[in-house]
Amino acid sequence: MPRNLYLRSVAVMTFLWGIVFVLGMVLIAVISLTGVIPPGSEFLVFLLPIIFAFFFVGLQYLISPWIMDITISWVYDATKYKVEELPGHIRQFLYEQMELHNFSLKWVAIIHDNNPNAFTYGHTKKRARLVITEGIINYLTEEEQIAVVAHECGHIRNRDFIWMTVAAAIPLICYSFYQGLWTFARVSTRTSRDDDAAKVGAIAMAAAVGAYIAYFISHYVVLLLSRVREYYADSFSAEATGQPGALSRALVKIAYGMVKFDAETDQRMRDEKLTPAVRRQAAKQKGFMTGMRSLGIFDVSGAKQLAMATYGRGMELNEETVAQAAQWDLSNPWGRFLELSSTHPLPAKRILALNRMQEDRGMKPDFPGVGKVKLPESLWDEFLADLFLYYIAPIFFIILPILGAIAADLMGYPLEIGTGIGFLLFALIWKLRRNAKYPKIRDSDDTVTVVHCLTDQTKDGYYEASPLRGKKAVFEGRVVGRGVPGFFLSEDLVIQDNTGIITLDYSPILGFMSWIFALFRVPKLQGQIVKAYGWYHRGPGPILQVWKIITQDGKTFQNRWSGANWVFMWIVVIIGLLLIAAGLIAI
Repeated sequence: MPRNLYLRSVAVMTFLWGIVFVLGMVLIAVISLTGVIPPGSEFLVFLLPIIFAFFFVGLQYLISPWIMDITISWVYDATKYKVEELPGHIRQFLYEQMELHNFSLKWVAIIHDNNPNAFTYGHTKKRARLVITEGIINYLTEEEQIAVVAHECGHIRNRDFIWMTVAAAIPLICYSFYQGLWTFARVSTRTSRDDDAAKVGAIAMAAAVGAYIAYFISHYVVLLLSRVREYYADSFSAEATGQPGALSRALVKIAYGMVKFDAETDQRMRDEKLTPAVRRQAAKQKGFMTGMRSLGIFDVSGAKQLAMATYGRGMELNEETVAQAAQWDLSNPWGRFLELSSTHPLPAKRILALNRMQEDRGMKPDFPGVGKVKLPESLWDEFLADLFLYYIAPIFFIILPILGAIAADLMGYPLEIGTGIGFLLFALIWKLRRNAKYPKIRDSDDTVTVVHCLTDQTKDGYYEASPLRGKKAVFEGRVVGRGVPGFFLSEDLVIQDNTGIITLDYSPILGFMSWIFALFRVPKLQGQIVKAYGWYHRGPGPILQVWKIITQDGKTFQNRWSGANWVFMWIVVIIGLLLIAAGLIAI
């Protein structure tokens, strides 16, 4: 492990354990005040949450690789290969790195799905596993393939899965302290009639709030540690290959969805005489013979949003287009806000870091324009409005009726009138939320392309899209994979038009309907040309929330979620009007 990474990791771990120590001392002090535990035994209560956390995390660390092995074999459509069975250039690079850095791969699994992603896991450096998807096979150059494989090797060499497992125990310990203190405080304040005991309960409650804050902070510090280690994995790739630009190009292609299939693959996908099973088998054979041409190296939990591929092999990336696509990460406040909750840095920040590595080596950066594009306007006002509508507006369903009732009571009016007005005000806010998230779509709307949405910076253009703020969009292309690669219960789709790839987020009103769609409809849509209507969101990966999907033979698959929002709004309006009417009758 690089010395700087080791020192940074130790510093972060020291900070995290410092939080645990402070909370432990507070817990011991609270327990001592109660007099319930015999003196000298308080440390047992302090140690129990730590023992529990390490038992739980240790058990997870012990069995999770085996569980993942079973999952890869039985839940995903995957095939496992030994290193010696891999394409020559990848095989040779892995042999060199394994010998140089003293690690080994138990096997490499290829998930047979055209949605690119990859990750590593395992117990130790000697028993690591690498998982990739087949969707990346036709896209990256050999240089770019090796760069991304090197990134995964960096995770193994730096023992990231071990460090992150240990770090993950800290938030769990803090949460255990919170639960214990909060339970003790509630019991004390409810059952005790003694003033001193009540004071101890109040102190415990304050300590519980502090423990929860510590849990919150430690959770985000662990995510920060993960993002730092991602940068070091990128740095390892740059050092191992001597070509930081290769990884930079791969990141651009994977993150921003600029892709085209080669003619043979596209023709095979178009062959409607072949059943989906036969097409998948053909893809398996063709894919392995061709070699691995890309690896997804983003947050696995965010695969639905980061399920992007690349320009076709040999195609040049336009620097200006890349700079425009990456600017959302750097200019939209949503980018920095969402990064806080991500295990991976924003793609644009990683590209900037790789640009600096190229400059340090006397190379010209591949994408010097990243970070230098100016958007038409600041997006802070949209961001603040989105935050309110996304996170705060739903709780007004309870707050506004209560406030309305209180106001009516103070003014001498029936409570029903105030409560009804509160519901009507909430309905108005919900309408604003719905209009922002689901602008009106018509069947006659023109189609757009993936690259157009990524780079559009016209007034009120697609650059304003966010996790809440949707922009109506219609894409026409071929279904090439599932949202979660190879997972048979993944209801989301990946569609490819003539400029790129984007995930179609299919969210049915009833949860079990997603399983039905995944099991019985998605296989029939694989390889078909479809027209997808929906709302383009960015967060930070591009995604289309589906309104409806129409196949070439006229079949329609509709998502009623936006309609359910409309129905909910009118139910609230009716409730508000009925309450007001009841109040007026009472007068």
